[in-house]
Amino acid sequence: MDIKKLLPIIGIIILVYIISTLNLRTIIDIFLKIDIKYSLLSLFAIIPIVISTNIQWQILLKKQKINISFLHSLKNIFIGYFYGFITPGGLGSYIRAWYLKYDSKAPLPKCVSNIITINTIDYITLLLLSAIGALLLSGRFPNLFLPIIVVLIIVFSLFVFFLKKDKSKIVFTKLVQSKIFAAVKDRIEDPIESFYENLPSFKDVLLPFGISIVGWIIRFSELYLISIFFEIQVPYLYFIFIIAVADVIATIPISIFGLGIREGSLITLFSIYGIIPEKILSLSLFWFALVWLFPSVIGAIITVFESKRIGPLPSKK
Repeated sequence: MDIKKLLPIIGIIILVYIISTLNLRTIIDIFLKIDIKYSLLSLFAIIPIVISTNIQWQILLKKQKINISFLHSLKNIFIGYFYGFITPGGLGSYIRAWYLKYDSKAPLPKCVSNIITINTIDYITLLLLSAIGALLLSGRFPNLFLPIIVVLIIVFSLFVFFLKKDKSKIVFTKLVQSKIFAAVKDRIEDPIESFYENLPSFKDVLLPFGISIVGWIIRFSELYLISIFFEIQVPYLYFIFIIAVADVIATIPISIFGLGIREGSLITLFSIYGIIPEKILSLSLFWFALVWLFPSVIGAIITVFESKRIGPLPSKK
């Protein structure tokens, strides 16, 4: 049995356990109190999120000389949502590199390196915000800051090394030439050149870094406004940094976009403000539906049409 396929179940089990410990009637009442007009209006919350992401991505695409229209990259983002939704930790989102290859005519390894770059930038900025949050919460949760800052330093250092094309390419090439990859050596060496082709410098990614931070703040601010519907009153700055910490914890690849892991984290973190768990769970599930489930459904529809246009994904041999 493939263990990877079982990983998302862990998050679901955790979510079911959390719900079983809470008052289901209270959760239902919380949702029933939300005005349907506000619920429908909340569906538009995804728009500024994907627009800011697409602007950031277009900058990186141009830096790597990958030509694709704003509309096609926007569709590609939704395709990433869909594949990320059906895989542990959202790792399936990298499949969108295949669609990027088709629309841009760029080599697949180059498209993969581009998506690795933008995903890593977003993860580093999230880690940075969560590190600030962990520092603010250190009085109540002293064990949060150290692991987050260690992960931030490691990921950032690896990313900087990755962008130093001359050095990282040598290491990567030597790794490919080792006995470990002897069987597939001939098939990997040529793609290495494409993978590093037009790789942006650290200076090139500074603007995308800034846009990424703004994008996260927009996302968390939207959630803060929506939390008003759930009668949750927490100081704005503490709210967004708590969400950042929970989102980092939710990146552990044992659930569907952090489902279950995020809820458990938020309930624990917001407990310092005396917010009842039922409200936090309801808010988190509502937000999950808005920014993960809803765009994933859109992505599934786009994927169906795009797959008909470009053909099926290459199968493993």
